[in-house]
Amino acid sequence: MKIKTYLFFGLISGFISAIFEAIMFYLYDVASTLSPGYQFTAIGMRLLKISGIYGELYGLLLHFLVGTVVGLFAALISYYIPHLRINATMAGLGRGILAGFLILLVFSLPVNIFLLHLYVYEKYYIPSTFFYYTMHIFYGAVWGIFLGFFSSRHIIKK
Repeated sequence: MKIKTYLFFGLISGFISAIFEAIMFYLYDVASTLSPGYQFTAIGMRLLKISGIYGELYGLLLHFLVGTVVGLFAALISYYIPHLRINATMAGLGRGILAGFLILLVFSLPVNIFLLHLYVYEKYYIPSTFFYYTMHIFYGAVWGIFLGFFSSRHIIKK
């Protein structure tokens, strides 16, 4: 498969994964009796100094943008390391979980600790922090599954 096609699939998979992850964050907020979109509002307030519904909207859009770009970079790395290349759905699950764990360690923790100082470290307790961290693993798993699905369908068509 050509690299452009693989990276395009990685980009789309990253966007889809960011949507699924956002849904899980909203569900967690509702289950935790927080206002829905609490994390996205915090992102809008911290980065853009916008509060309320617009802060939540811009925070959500930033989340989608970052998730899409991270999906692209994860695909770039997996393409150039042959053992990590994803060409089937089940292979994508395992490699996606690994990617999600690495995304958490290399990208998300430093950004959240040094740039955003998000609510996980302010108002939440251990179960919510655990949930927040596992969402990155979830993101990676969904990303890998979709990248594997798209890649396997593209290979079959050729």
